[in-house]
Amino acid sequence: MDNREFATIAKFSSLEEAQVVKAMLTSMGVNCQLVNDMAAEILPMLERDIRLIVNRSDLPRAEQILKAKFDKSGFKSGWQV
Repeated sequence: MDNREFATIAKFSSLEEAQVVKAMLTSMGVNCQLVNDMAAEILPMLERDIRLIVNRSDLPRAEQILKAKFDKSGFKSGWQV
C-alpha cells in the first residue's frame, strides 16, 4: 500500500472469511490488507476482529464491490461493512 491513509472496510471474526473477501477485492484491483490476521491464525481461540483495510482513495470502489450482489450465505458469521 503506497498511501498512509487507510480505512477499515470490513470486520470479520473468521480468518477464512476475511481471506475470501480480501481475495475478491484484490482480484478486482483494490489494494487491501488484513489486520490482526496473524494473531487469529496463531491464537484462534482469542476473540479478535480481523479488519480489512484499504487506501482511502480506493474506499468508494471497495464499498461498491462489497455491496454488489453475491452469495453471502456461505459465510458462517455475518461480517460488518
